[in-house]
Amino acid sequence: MFAEDIVIGQSVALSGANADIGRDMRGGALAVFARVNASGALGRSIQLVTLDNANDRNRAAQNTQQLLDQHKALALFGYNSATASLDALPLVARNRTLFFAPFSGSLSLRGHPNVFTIRASYQEESAKILEAKREMGAFKTAVLSYDDEVGRSNYEAVAAAHVAAGMAKPPSVVVKRGAPLDKAAVTALLSSAPHYVFVTTQHSPVGDYLKLTADDSSHVPVAALSFVNPDELADGIGSAARGTIVAQVMPAPRAASHVSRPVVKECADALEAFNGAKLNYTSLESCLAAKTLVIAMKKAGPAKLTREGLLAAMGSLGRVDLNGFVLNYANGNRHGGSFVDLTILSRGNRFVR
Repeated sequence: MFAEDIVIGQSVALSGANADIGRDMRGGALAVFARVNASGALGRSIQLVTLDNANDRNRAAQNTQQLLDQHKALALFGYNSATASLDALPLVARNRTLFFAPFSGSLSLRGHPNVFTIRASYQEESAKILEAKREMGAFKTAVLSYDDEVGRSNYEAVAAAHVAAGMAKPPSVVVKRGAPLDKAAVTALLSSAPHYVFVTTQHSPVGDYLKLTADDSSHVPVAALSFVNPDELADGIGSAARGTIVAQVMPAPRAASHVSRPVVKECADALEAFNGAKLNYTSLESCLAAKTLVIAMKKAGPAKLTREGLLAAMGSLGRVDLNGFVLNYANGNRHGGSFVDLTILSRGNRFVR
């Protein structure tokens, strides 16, 4: 690594149960940076340093310290969850460093002045799910959350959406992060006779719930925040998950989106050229985030491409049109994205709109 390189730091899971997601997060960004480097657009090469946190909060904290102190990262980028991000917040504040595009809509991150995002919040996702379910005549839900700081924040996002819609806060059942969902938790979820189960966890508890209730004639369907990885859910559960609704904060990565949102094709082409991979929701989000970060670097300019200079440039971007996907950072807004779509697992184990 050369001293003149622009170092961007990332901590994601590259091993363990979520390694595929972490690799997609890294791959989508690398595909963009490779093209920028080849073009010479910044006059310096971007080096993405990605450290494996194995989905462990302590390792993520250690990675952050290493990225800032040893690798001298200009910015931190694309962390894989709110849990992996929380311990980075005091460090980026101390170092006056941009923390950009975490893969989370958690309210636990969104109040920090160094955090900028490209995705909608979990409260915005929740509002979209509530609206769709109410149109179907489904009003009652029970919420499945993790029993930690981020889990409580995610529940509060769902509860706030209910209150904003004039509804009472829904009941909640919590599960330990990383632990399987058992029959007792399923019984507790269904004890209030909900019309659907509202999930704020990753895909594993969703899969456990669907397997445990697959043979139940009174099966209660699932609606989930984007924290659930839809590709893993479809691949791992299959037909038992049919009818599951998952909120998406990115456009569909399929070819059908290429005309209306040319940036989706740009990302698909860049990823294909980089490593031959097929674009999915995760790599698309990473691609769009990387494109936005490059725009901020260009705005800062060579003379002010420092940690503090990049943070200031990010705050002055205003409206950003990524060729079909629009972000808005005007008037002090640090959370540029508001796009939310709903997908449902249909025949052929495919999520469709």
